Amino acid sequence: MASLPIIQITDLHLGATPDAVVAGIRPFDSFLAVLDALDQAGHGGDLLLLSGDLSGDSSAGAYIMLNEILKERDKKAIWLPGNHDDVLLMEEYLVDFPLRSISEIGNWGILALDSSQSGTPIGRISDDQLQKVSEGLRQLSGKSILVSMHHCPIALGCQWLDQQRITNSQDLYDLLSPHSNVKAVVTGHVHQQFDGLWGNIPLYTSPSSSIQFKPQSENFSISNQPPGYRRLTLENDGSVSTEVKFLSDFNQHPDTKNTGY
Repeated sequence: MASLPIIQITDLHLGATPDAVVAGIRPFDSFLAVLDALDQAGHGGDLLLLSGDLSGDSSAGAYIMLNEILKERDKKAIWLPGNHDDVLLMEEYLVDFPLRSISEIGNWGILALDSSQSGTPIGRISDDQLQKVSEGLRQLSGKSILVSMHHCPIALGCQWLDQQRITNSQDLYDLLSPHSNVKAVVTGHVHQQFDGLWGNIPLYTSPSSSIQFKPQSENFSISNQPPGYRRLTLENDGSVSTEVKFLSDFNQHPDTKNTGY
């Protein structure tokens, strides 16, 4: 099998209707703009990894729209929930894209974890999810592994967001780090790019397909960066290359004075 290209799109924050607005932009429009940009770049057929907060209001309408868009455009997609999502509604209305915690594609395996908790933006990997990680590591022992979840496991220097990182990230790290075939972890939630290490594991966070948060901020703060996405190329030898793209020509501008949504 040739290398496996993946497009991570995160924090879509779709509303119940296409005209829903978040901090000055319509997330429905920005998501479609990302898909159009992928088509124009020749990446329209790449596997999509939708890493949480697919809806911004936990609405059935958001998931119905998303399912229709992905189906109409003949997309392949793996998704996982974020803190703004309702996983039961996701499973009900993303009818053409069933939840897959463990996927096997060629030489690679993908673990899609749920780091969300009901009623709070703070991340945690539940005991059930940790058990799924153990099962996935056994099932994928002969493959290179990409791990994805919504919340970031480490502090990035953005004080208000750092308080929402995964509270028991050490438990997850202790499971993953002994396995040399775990090649990278990718997350959403922080609405900004980070390329670094979580101990001995490469860690990538990605910009939102809607609005971005200002790095190194003490309180909630929106930057003027446009919508973006991350492209990953998973090679047969287990190596990972990646780049982040922003839609510099997107014609809606975020309200940087917004103090929360």
